Amino acid sequence: MAKQELTLEQKQTQRLALEQQRLLGMMLEKNDAEMSEFIDNKVNEIQALEKKPDENDEYGDQNADKQTERENSRTPDSENNAETNGDDDTIAWYRFFANNRSRDDEYYAPTAVSEKTMQEHLADQLGELELDETQQIIARAIVGNLEDDGYLRRSAAEIADDVTFNDGWVVDARQVEEVLAIVQSLDPPGIAARDVRECMLLQLRRKLHSEDVDIAILMIEKYFDEMVSRRFDAIARKTSYSKERLAEVFERQIKHGLNPSPGNAFESQSAMSQQVTPDFDVELDEDNGRVTVTLRNNIPTLQISESYALMNERYKGSEALSVKENKERKQIQGAYREASMFIEVLKQRQDTLFKTMSAIVKCQPDYFLSGDERDLKPLGQKQIADIIGKDVTVVSRAISNKYVQTPWGVKSLKSFFSEDINGASRHEVFDDLKQLVQNEDKAHPLSDDALCERLKAMGYQLERRTVAKYRDNLGIPSSTIRRKMGK
Repeated sequence: MAKQELTLEQKQTQRLALEQQRLLGMMLEKNDAEMSEFIDNKVNEIQALEKKPDENDEYGDQNADKQTERENSRTPDSENNAETNGDDDTIAWYRFFANNRSRDDEYYAPTAVSEKTMQEHLADQLGELELDETQQIIARAIVGNLEDDGYLRRSAAEIADDVTFNDGWVVDARQVEEVLAIVQSLDPPGIAARDVRECMLLQLRRKLHSEDVDIAILMIEKYFDEMVSRRFDAIARKTSYSKERLAEVFERQIKHGLNPSPGNAFESQSAMSQQVTPDFDVELDEDNGRVTVTLRNNIPTLQISESYALMNERYKGSEALSVKENKERKQIQGAYREASMFIEVLKQRQDTLFKTMSAIVKCQPDYFLSGDERDLKPLGQKQIADIIGKDVTVVSRAISNKYVQTPWGVKSLKSFFSEDINGASRHEVFDDLKQLVQNEDKAHPLSDDALCERLKAMGYQLERRTVAKYRDNLGIPSSTIRRKMGK
């Protein structure tokens, strides 16, 4: 019996740890504006959870005193700026201060920055995946066929024909379906759906598992027509749920919880630049080479309500309870655990975000001192993951849709990452590629093959398709179009 109880306890612990990981992943993907809405929903959903009235900064306790981290890389002028540490080693170093501000501090106004198109946004994510050449070509064809609302309205067979006849790669519908599943796993959730039903299911399956989500999936999968017609009484007769419960799930999880047109945000962004509020501030004190990293605290402080805390404490030592009291104890302890977990994971989110930004600054010190993108070094997400002791997927979520206010403008966290190309960063390759195009004979512009050969001669071992991708990223037209423009 003791062994069975131990096994049950281990399973419960593992399940709780898994739920925490899922919740943390969901929180990391959200920016401050999305988190505010998410927290409001959770406060309404979890009875034991409430906002702290005084809104003091709970997350800043560990960083209330400005903490210092040392970066042991030399600055470009390390001989003049060297300082001595406690071990008598004379090295150049940077200080990174945690300064988690309170909500009533003065912040920068939202800053306008140019956003990428939907196709560019998806291409960036595909570039981080290990796809073979056939998969890359199919993925580009799928992304190229997406409509403005984010839907894919061409069949797998039609796209297979496009790739076969236009790109010269013989593929079938099955291969297209396999790559489509990869594209549908990208952000935003619901992208590349064939219809609204699939779009909803794609989004729901990315949500944190709960009974509400299960009910929503059930309605869409098996009772879609009844759900669209709001005939919840008909669904109730076929399921174990009341029509009131079904209507409640529909309102919260489907009507107000899903985006039926995941591509529309990009449509508006292409028409005008998006207003974003940075999640971090990086400030430079040029006199002493000090870089300050600040995680903005625009998130309310949460706590467990006093009444639930008292009730939970009252039931701790209780043994001889009635059936009604036992039921109440389970409800109270369940709500208490759920609220405690949410608060703990929220702290983990803040801590992970701050450590991620600090690690980026430590890996790109030259850029944060100069503001020159040519000073950006090759940097992969695994490097940051190793520094902060997290998985690469955690870093990927932490930098997603996050921005930092620097002395040189608002930057996306993803802009600090690039692959290592023979010891150079992608930014350096971009600069050299732009120079080659600017200096070419306008009457006889360089083809992608010619650009590839020139770059190889400069020491970059690149494939033609990579050069073509970089050219597209820079907004440089093909040689055929450039020739017509030069006439």
